[in-house]
Amino acid sequence: MTMKHYCYLLLPEFSNLCLFNSIEPLRAANSFIDGPGYQWSLVSMDGNAVTSSSGFEMRVNFGINQLLESEKPDVLIVLASYNYQRHSTDAVIEKLRQLKNHIKVIGGLDSGSYPLAKAKLLNGYRATIHWAEIETFSEQFRQVDVCNNRYVIDRNRISSGGATTALDLMLSIISHDFGKEIAIAVSDLLIFDTERSGSTPQREHVPAMIENQTPRLARAIKLMERNIETPLTVAEIAGQTFVSQRQLERDFKKVLGNSIAGYYSRLRIMFAQRLLTETSLNTTAIAIRSGYSSRASFNRSYKRILGKTPTDDRRN
Repeated sequence: MTMKHYCYLLLPEFSNLCLFNSIEPLRAANSFIDGPGYQWSLVSMDGNAVTSSSGFEMRVNFGINQLLESEKPDVLIVLASYNYQRHSTDAVIEKLRQLKNHIKVIGGLDSGSYPLAKAKLLNGYRATIHWAEIETFSEQFRQVDVCNNRYVIDRNRISSGGATTALDLMLSIISHDFGKEIAIAVSDLLIFDTERSGSTPQREHVPAMIENQTPRLARAIKLMERNIETPLTVAEIAGQTFVSQRQLERDFKKVLGNSIAGYYSRLRIMFAQRLLTETSLNTTAIAIRSGYSSRASFNRSYKRILGKTPTDDRRN
């Protein structure tokens, strides 16, 4: 096997964690491989440093226009995270289309699947994206087989939901390239002992701490998250979690410091905020999608919970 070259196209506000969770397994694998392993490089659209979501300036090896002038990479990974729609400019989309026939494998980490889909590079492929964007992503790109998997490898397209899922993805790739033994050695070196398959859901939206400590609370939260547009009543939630309403209220107060109704409202408003900042849906449509029968009641709840109006978030 020859040296395999991974090239990362960084879009502004990318996630440091996602980038390093992707590169560090490759570096670690090289220490266990007898012979050619992996190499990597970073690129930006203009060749200048890119600012991450944490404010770090990440220097790159070269600009996207020089990508094919040196050693052509085997894999191009697009890393997009915060405000990914804004950063998926026409120039980014056009360049991805141009590179399609020159690079063997193209992928996206975190929200990097968005520019790939916009460039029509995922049409007819199975793909994933960060869990918070899956619903809007699947609605916008009907030609993509969108799933909630931690990562997807479909022929010459790869994608992952970001952060720790990038690590899962790279361990799977290392295992395929050099065998399970090398992948286990990398996992041990990185003290990562919870490797999950790609088909594992990114998350059930409930933190593991709640799932382990208060299973009935976790069941209630899952019900809420599955019923955003048509909210359940508190009595219905209690009934479907097989616990009294009084006990469930105590659980919410003790663990989350909020009432059932208060937590549910916040959940719906946070969902609405993502739609406001990451889609072009109008406010009335977003209010309905978030379970509000009127725009006025939606605006009041938004202001009460977030301290600003929907218009403020849409403007920003």
